[in-house]
Amino acid sequence: MRKTKKARWAADLSLSPPSSSSSSSASDGSGGDIVEKDGDDRLTELPDIIRLHILAQLPLQDAIRTGFLSSRWRSLWRHRWPHPAVLDLSPHTVAASADDFVAGVDRFLSARGRGRRIDTLFVALPPARRYDADIKRWIEYAASCSVEDLRLVVSPSSLAGTSARPGRRLRRQERAAVSSVFFHSICECSNLTRLALSGLRLSSPGANIKRLSNLEVLDLHAAHVTDAALRRVVAACPLLRSLDLRLCRKLRRIVITANSRLTRLTIVDCPRALEVTVSAPDLRCFRYSGNYLTSYSFDSPKRLEEVYMSSGGPPSCLPPSNWVKALGGLANIRVLTLCSLSLQYFAIEGGNATRECNNFRNLRELQLLMDMMTVDNLMNIYTFFRICKCPRLEKLFIELPTTMNDPYVENYLMVPKEEPPEVDLKYLKIIKINNFNGHRNEMQLVRFLLGKAGVLKSLMVITSKDFMVEEYIKNTVDGCRDSLHFLQSQLSLFTKASVNAQIILSGHDDNKFIPTHWEVYYKV
Repeated sequence: MRKTKKARWAADLSLSPPSSSSSSSASDGSGGDIVEKDGDDRLTELPDIIRLHILAQLPLQDAIRTGFLSSRWRSLWRHRWPHPAVLDLSPHTVAASADDFVAGVDRFLSARGRGRRIDTLFVALPPARRYDADIKRWIEYAASCSVEDLRLVVSPSSLAGTSARPGRRLRRQERAAVSSVFFHSICECSNLTRLALSGLRLSSPGANIKRLSNLEVLDLHAAHVTDAALRRVVAACPLLRSLDLRLCRKLRRIVITANSRLTRLTIVDCPRALEVTVSAPDLRCFRYSGNYLTSYSFDSPKRLEEVYMSSGGPPSCLPPSNWVKALGGLANIRVLTLCSLSLQYFAIEGGNATRECNNFRNLRELQLLMDMMTVDNLMNIYTFFRICKCPRLEKLFIELPTTMNDPYVENYLMVPKEEPPEVDLKYLKIIKINNFNGHRNEMQLVRFLLGKAGVLKSLMVITSKDFMVEEYIKNTVDGCRDSLHFLQSQLSLFTKASVNAQIILSGHDDNKFIPTHWEVYYKV
């Protein structure tokens, strides 16, 4: 007889409680003090099976905090008794039909029973049908189990084989998205602290939606959410700390108000967005990638400590934007990431940029994402350091373009005529340059940085995967076995302001130094 393959959710969830040699009995003490006279902690001395039962009665955050009590409590919360508290409900094979998947989930949840605590519920739904009633039913089950982390992913219907235009294809995907009728069920999850929705429609949740009083993290990815719906959802989350919006194509004016606890806002590839207005005095981190907006407005820009600004790729034109002016209010910024287009704005603003951004006195880390490295790009980097004073800069990361096939490749052989600016980088200790090819503009940039960093400890240069060795073969000299050694010899000729600076050249990144904004939202 042919054996049936075990479903993924069954395999993931068929866990047994941790065994304990002392689990046969608890403690035969009769109501004494928690700490005995000799100082031993009687709770810690309890068998694991009883301590796990105690943890099962606590909310997830409180259970995690018990890890600070002692080494015996440190990771115990991960095995909370009596039942697995992390449920992963996703198709076990790519070919699994939607109807079979729904039936399997229903059977599993029915066998599990209601009321058993769920820390995390992840549901990934296969394409080819709608799931409105199914999602509503599963969310109601999760609410009965006091779910704290809920993640729903709905794959759009596969339209790869159709000849529909992109606009028509997008409208079909929007019609296939799950409607917002289930959102009221989500609001019944009173213990919910994290919510991630992907591919779901939130076009019109009612103005009287119930408050998600404990929600702290909200992620909306490829969600069909309107401006009004976003405002209502955020207003219903008084404790929201982190908001992540990605591929939300209906958003045009992103307005975050009536939320005083938001500390992190991420916006990635929302192509129709024009404005962002944030009224959150505790906002510390703002990350944006996509077409530059016409208006950026922050109530308390001086509170921001981390900013990531990227155009999402080489632009066809330079749209009007007030972002340089908005950046000028970041007096306490500590970590900053800018792309080539951002640097170009500085060069165009000129004197205005000097007045707005003349002092980043608290900046400790700077990352530059260069989609090209022409003469103009090099001059834009010089302009940034001349306009923006960074007296406390300690770390500099530069991502050079990964491909050499761009219309400006001939400019790589041009030597810039403008002299590098006189800047003070006396605290700069670490420089890391990725995708280095040794072209003249790149070499000029290295020469400039080595000559200005007086206490530099390490300059790490990582060559690109398509490192062009032909350029160095004709320049091979005695003692240089290959192009890497030749490049190393050229870099060693540069004048170093720091006699202790080490130049490390490698074809492989060992990730010894990683920028804070390590997640680059587009390939340069």
